Amino acid sequence: MQLLNPTKLTTWLVFSISLLLNSAMIASAEGVFSETLTLVPRVGNGEGTLSPYGGVTPEFVATGKEGQPHINIPPTNKNQVDVVWTFWNHKQPKIDQWPTGKAARLQVTVTSADGVSFTPILHVLSGNWTEPVSGEKISLSPGVPTTLNLPLPDTLSGENIERIRLTLQGSNGTPQLTISKLGVGNLVPIALDPIKTHIHPSPDEPFQISGRTVPGVDVHVEAHAPESGQVKEWKTRADNDGYFTIQARQNNFPLGPLTIRAATRLPSSNTTEWSPDASHYIFPHLSPGFKLPSIERDGRYLTENGEPWAFLGLNYTRFLLEFSLRTNYQHVAEEIRQYGEWGIRVIRIPLHLGMFQPRPGVFPDSPEYAEILKSHKLDPKFFDLFEYCVAVAGHHGIRVVLDWHEMPTDPYRYFVGGNETEKKAGEPGKGIAWLYNKETGEAAVPGDARFDQAIVETNRWLARHFKGNGNILGFEVPYNEPHNLTDSADLAWRRLAAKTILPIVTEDPDRLTFGMPPAWGHSNVLQSTTWLLPDYITGMAPHHYIGNGPIPYRPDAKERHSPWLAREVGPTFDHSFYSISLPTSAAPYPIWNGESGEHGYSSFLPDMPREEATSLMIEAQIVQAYAAGWAGNLGWTLTGHHTVYDPVVEIYEELYRRFTPVFAAGPLDQGDADVLFVQNPAAVPVQNGLNHAAVPFARLALDLHLAPIHYMTDTQLLATGLVQMAVGLEQVEQMNGGLAYKAAVVDTRNLDSRAVDLLKSSKIPLLVVDNAAELSPEQLSEFLKDAGIPLDEHTPSELQIIEGPEHLLVYRRSGEGPTKAYPQLKINPPFKLINESGETVFSGNSSELAQQGISLDLVKWRTEILHIQTQR
Repeated sequence: MQLLNPTKLTTWLVFSISLLLNSAMIASAEGVFSETLTLVPRVGNGEGTLSPYGGVTPEFVATGKEGQPHINIPPTNKNQVDVVWTFWNHKQPKIDQWPTGKAARLQVTVTSADGVSFTPILHVLSGNWTEPVSGEKISLSPGVPTTLNLPLPDTLSGENIERIRLTLQGSNGTPQLTISKLGVGNLVPIALDPIKTHIHPSPDEPFQISGRTVPGVDVHVEAHAPESGQVKEWKTRADNDGYFTIQARQNNFPLGPLTIRAATRLPSSNTTEWSPDASHYIFPHLSPGFKLPSIERDGRYLTENGEPWAFLGLNYTRFLLEFSLRTNYQHVAEEIRQYGEWGIRVIRIPLHLGMFQPRPGVFPDSPEYAEILKSHKLDPKFFDLFEYCVAVAGHHGIRVVLDWHEMPTDPYRYFVGGNETEKKAGEPGKGIAWLYNKETGEAAVPGDARFDQAIVETNRWLARHFKGNGNILGFEVPYNEPHNLTDSADLAWRRLAAKTILPIVTEDPDRLTFGMPPAWGHSNVLQSTTWLLPDYITGMAPHHYIGNGPIPYRPDAKERHSPWLAREVGPTFDHSFYSISLPTSAAPYPIWNGESGEHGYSSFLPDMPREEATSLMIEAQIVQAYAAGWAGNLGWTLTGHHTVYDPVVEIYEELYRRFTPVFAAGPLDQGDADVLFVQNPAAVPVQNGLNHAAVPFARLALDLHLAPIHYMTDTQLLATGLVQMAVGLEQVEQMNGGLAYKAAVVDTRNLDSRAVDLLKSSKIPLLVVDNAAELSPEQLSEFLKDAGIPLDEHTPSELQIIEGPEHLLVYRRSGEGPTKAYPQLKINPPFKLINESGETVFSGNSSELAQQGISLDLVKWRTEILHIQTQR
């Protein structure tokens, strides 16, 4: 991938702060203006909008002659014009965030087309309109910007600030006016300018810290980082106009946010006055052309440079729900930086296809792309930011998964230019929705030629654009969570998946593609999603949330917001996820869990505080995905409205920092299984897209510590192991010698009888049962011992033993209090087991560990992580 021109990327930042540098530091005898809330020029997502008043409609101009946003007020024969700024409901400043006191000011910079005199008057609406506050009369010269600092009302009656009304009262009509600056803040003894941010800095590129205070005084400046505290300090002196400037270099600071503050010692008072904090962000230097090595597939594993590779990651939803309206490079850089520090190695990015193909045949490299986005009031820099995200993710060792989460089928979708109020009013929607038929009011569905072609062509463009770029891990196909009648049948899903894969591998033959199962992404029944995959597909990426498993519903399920998640809690933590993963245990391809996390906690664990529920659910899903031998697990999600996810960010961070090293060491070896279970999934009725028949086998495998094991349906067994060949005039059927298990167990309910015949003809010891649910652990244990399979008969069944390449995990399925585990590890040389505190809890060989065991004090549904340190 060719990195973007740094100048192109920084345009929005330079334009948005250039006026601030010219006006925010205007000084008066009372002090220097320090801004706390900027309204014009807009920054970030903006804080509100203009409202018409008195027959005059001011216009917000996003880009002026010099690329600077401003407000235009048309000329009028009235002697008064009003600028009314209305804060959006969800962004109304709270009273405690609003400047108050004698130093509180509204700052406005006005330019008039002709000479004119005005008296400014200010009102604020907070519950009720405040009494008017009048400023001194001012005279404006034609074309000369004039900046005013107007006192803010100090008596407010409501909880939030709803509106600001600025009245300019004169005589003999009003010429055309331009407001290039509008903000609120305080007059302070010393203040800092906003700092220009460089998105693509060179390592030694300087940035400037400047400000203004009392002329001629000594100034002390400090830079603080969130995790490091003070990282730099400077001393300087204000000049005769009160200005001071410091040059700092990017490579002297850690990546991420910096807080800059300045202080001055005033000779007259001998006291230190600190400025309000100024923020700066240190973006990483992205080496041109850098990209991570591509991940490859080797059988059931993903590999990096030939070594098995696994990951722990998150879904990153801002490109679906936020960045289409307003791009934000700092959000991307900072969140990806944090994820990199946690050890995350993959982010899945849900996307709206219309942001990549806003009209048929139009893509980000099309000349009309930017104008189409602008026509829908969307940010034309959207794809630039997406490219930056891919680049900065690679910089931090993180790869990206592409997911079509939404299609251009809803003209009222807010984040692609629509508005739900228009729908309620019966008005046509204005959002990107070219798969929506305005005449019939119907949207194209999967299977429709236009629907399928939209995905095919967008996949083709993206595969070509990112060809060979290892920062992209792969594409998920056909799209997020198929669940319609037209895409959920086995053959329909298979056809659609193959159709959407083909343009990807045609353009980029080595690109990985992962299938999203039907039934909202969690079917583990269909053969096309469990073992017989479409051509060219790399593997599968189901969505398994721990609360949605093959477990009975609780009696209170119908009372919950998400009844399908209100399942019995104990069995869910005990064996639900293992049951879900069992039907793919013998699949010859890699799997990752595309979504998991705390979703549905209030229905699954309604009587538990959110923080505790979140911690238990995330840990259980991470551990069980790893125990299944899957390549990775992606949590849903930490990005979105901050008040939703802020309470659990630290929980995610703690758990990810614990478990990312486990995944990074490589996946669990699920391929070398001694025991095979065979069953028809209809032995128990399929429910909610899930195989419930496998549950007894899952429980037995966990109770007897048999992992790894394999589970096959009778169809899979016959397709994999049945060999038919001509011998003279006879057609001979026999077992494929490649199925080398030491024991097999068959449940005969609804079973194809050929499966039993096939296993009987083999030399594999066979246990045939009429109902897997009636097979006891003791019966299975005796059969396996007779077959010569060594069993762990000392570790309690309430503990789950999970052996990875470099870690031993012990998960407590149930029970409380001190206990012991006696793992039978497949390690030849002597080794040590080191706990998370760095203490050695065992030293010896595998035989000694199985005899001596290790003591544990695990609470229910928690995990002990022990690092395996071999001694060669």
